[in-house]
Amino acid sequence: MLANTLEEPTTGSGGQQSKRSPLHTGLAAAEPHLQSITSLAATGRDDAELAIMVRRARTFTNAHGATIGMLDQQTGQIVCCARSGFGSPEIGSIMGTEGTLIGLCVQKRTELRCDDATTDPRMEMQAVKGLGARSIVVAPIIREKQIIGVLAVFAPSPKAFTFTHIAMLKTIADQIVFFLRKQRR
Repeated sequence: MLANTLEEPTTGSGGQQSKRSPLHTGLAAAEPHLQSITSLAATGRDDAELAIMVRRARTFTNAHGATIGMLDQQTGQIVCCARSGFGSPEIGSIMGTEGTLIGLCVQKRTELRCDDATTDPRMEMQAVKGLGARSIVVAPIIREKQIIGVLAVFAPSPKAFTFTHIAMLKTIADQIVFFLRKQRR
């Protein structure tokens, strides 16, 4: 389909919004958390730099969508703060962690790959349909032994990501941590 070949704009937390995904609540539901998101920005997060990094993750892994979700220290929820491509949650939306690959990534503190979301028991079928993804990789963003967020990429075909792609995501997650440390100083 032509719609699947068009690229959505890369955005930071002040950017455009797009279609909603069942994995995430809408921006309206996230309104109470926007002040908490601002507290994340106060730690030195630069939206433009995160937008570049999320686009890099999508490009380097040949994904059709990518997202960076940061942990809101006040609520304990993962909030989408940068996105690129298709199937990514809206900026400001809460990324589901209960019974999801993102939640499992946070819990296990390691990169996780789903080769086919339609057959993987870790995936919720309604969420899979909303993303339009069959392959997913999620990497934790860890600073000083604490999970501060996740980096995820999505693709519409099964087995789209290799161990090289996972290593690339881990490297970009480390670059995000390095950037945040640099901004804090």
